[in-house]
Amino acid sequence: MTQIGYVKVQKELKKKIIKGEYIKGDLLPSENKLSKQYGLSRMTIRHALKDLENEGLISRQQGKGSIVEGKRKSYELLSKKGFTEVMKGKEIKIDTELVKKPRIENWRENFYWNLTTEEVSAKCIVFSRTRTIDKKPIMFEKTYIPNIGMKTFCSKPFVHNSLFDTLLINHDIEITGVIQKFRAVTASEKVAKRLSISKGSPILEIVRKLATNRPDFFIYSFLYCNTDDFTIEA
Repeated sequence: MTQIGYVKVQKELKKKIIKGEYIKGDLLPSENKLSKQYGLSRMTIRHALKDLENEGLISRQQGKGSIVEGKRKSYELLSKKGFTEVMKGKEIKIDTELVKKPRIENWRENFYWNLTTEEVSAKCIVFSRTRTIDKKPIMFEKTYIPNIGMKTFCSKPFVHNSLFDTLLINHDIEITGVIQKFRAVTASEKVAKRLSISKGSPILEIVRKLATNRPDFFIYSFLYCNTDDFTIEA
């Protein structure tokens, strides 16, 4: 099995599902057809399909094939899948408000994570969002992306209102892992306003460093969560 071939199949099928070229209930081409299409062994195709199944994008039924699913299997708001992705198909009204649109800035002083010389010189793309469930704000997030090979990021709208879908479809960047640190803090005036709570209220702060399929290319985010009515799985 070739790693390059497996990644190509997995990524192309995932993009087609995200774009809506395959919708819930559709059958993906058979292993034989995919094997001929990509010139790869059935074992390699099977590995790619298994990965898509593990992500909840498809289900596999003996005698029928690979069926596209319309929802993810978990409620892991802080997994490497991302908030929008894991919440697709759930019976909850979810909205994301873009508080500040993406713009290029210098990194803030005393940034939480150590940055490389290349990251510092390239500056960063910064934006912030508020997430709500049933119109109740539960999360305020500020994200920093190194401005390296990201020429169109600030000028194009998000795909499906999702950062992860946007990175994959527009920039061929996929999240591969996450480091996150948690601590209890009190809400600043700014965060309290975004979460519709009182200044000084107890909240959960999560600092995240997301690894990607680009070597040494990381995405950083700071999340502030109101967990009064919702629990969050890591």
